[in-house]
Amino acid sequence: MSIGIEPLGEMVLIELEQAAEKTVSGFMLPEAAREKMNVGTVVSAGPDSENVKSGDRVVYKKYAGTELTWEDRDYLLVKSEDLQAKVK
Repeated sequence: MSIGIEPLGEMVLIELEQAAEKTVSGFMLPEAAREKMNVGTVVSAGPDSENVKSGDRVVYKKYAGTELTWEDRDYLLVKSEDLQAKVK
């Protein structure tokens, strides 16, 4: 899937997952109270990045990368070394 952004080198483009809008018990959370998740889905990976491919769900370091909004979706552009795990 191409969105018009192609990472270079060892960079990885991740689509960020949105935090839950409700608690487990069903209470609605206001925007300010929602915790940001450190999980996302790899949209594309640069030619030098290893161990990940498009479609992989990954955990990334909290303060890593560059956040960007493209066509009303939130993404993060990170170095592959800032990825910590794949989510199975």
